[in-house]
Amino acid sequence: MNLHNLLLIGMIPLVLYSCRNHTADKSLAKDSPESRQVTACDSVNLETYGILSPLYLAAGDDSLWIAGEGTSSSMLFLLTDRGELVAKGVHIGNGPGEVLEVTSLHRVRNRTYLYDGRGGKVCEVQRRDTVLYAVPLDMQKRLCDDLIPLSDNAYLVLPVTQAYSYALADKNGKLTDSLSYYPAKPDGVSDFTHALACVGTLAVEENGKHFARALAYDGGIDFFGVDNGRLCHISRYERFGMDYDVLDVGQQVPTLSPTTRVGFSDPAVSTRRYYVLYSEELAVDNPTKETCTVCSFDMEGRPLCLYQLDRRISAMTVMPDEDLLLAIGHATEQEESVYLFTYDINE
Repeated sequence: MNLHNLLLIGMIPLVLYSCRNHTADKSLAKDSPESRQVTACDSVNLETYGILSPLYLAAGDDSLWIAGEGTSSSMLFLLTDRGELVAKGVHIGNGPGEVLEVTSLHRVRNRTYLYDGRGGKVCEVQRRDTVLYAVPLDMQKRLCDDLIPLSDNAYLVLPVTQAYSYALADKNGKLTDSLSYYPAKPDGVSDFTHALACVGTLAVEENGKHFARALAYDGGIDFFGVDNGRLCHISRYERFGMDYDVLDVGQQVPTLSPTTRVGFSDPAVSTRRYYVLYSEELAVDNPTKETCTVCSFDMEGRPLCLYQLDRRISAMTVMPDEDLLLAIGHATEQEESVYLFTYDINE
């Protein structure tokens, strides 16, 4: 379990004080130049492939990578863009090609990478016929929210509780640049606690020059760039600020408050646009963060289009050429089986 999910679990109050930092405007639609209703054009029951709990998605030109739990010991599955299973593998363990957990999954420079946060290693996923393997890279680092290779000798590091929140490092772990950027801190919260709250999910552009991050407890999304080996914060789009309570367990850690809303989650990126899920529901009422609303942004963080899907989804990615959005959801509210839905969003 990654730090993002772990921090969202702490919902039972021991010693609490409230932290609020809201902005009032909830009308996301007014900032989006376009709004579209989109209906799924295809679906695949993932349980037919033994995929029961998809966690992360990453798309290539004609392929979809899914990390999650299933009926077998495999943690990673490779499908075609038509939803056909062609390979699977990567098991939990300490042996060669195994990982302790899959914390993130990314596709950069036509390569697929996963980060094992518990084991502190980033791996390239390789395929041999119908079997997938995790091959550890030189860079190893624990206690990160994410760790992604941007090139053969440049890694994006997202540490937790450091003096910086973003860093670039070479394959030996030497820092080459860092950036201390956090959304506004609620009143009365320590820097340490706020750093723990500032974990989330990340989308990295295929060429490694842009990325966006959506945090837990946050109604905003931040956009970044990498230029000549330097990190920069491009912009922030915010519907409401960070909202969480503080739990005293010997040290003060963030936890859901009764008013914490889901906000932005699960960003994905094509060659030209970001796509991100959005919900204003209370997090306690929607722990899976399911929503039927998807927002698109340009690479500078300006809203472009608000998509209303025909069903609630919990995770998604987008093909690099933007023709298709691939999403995880259920066929009906009553059905428990997990499906992969395809949406044509060609603009």
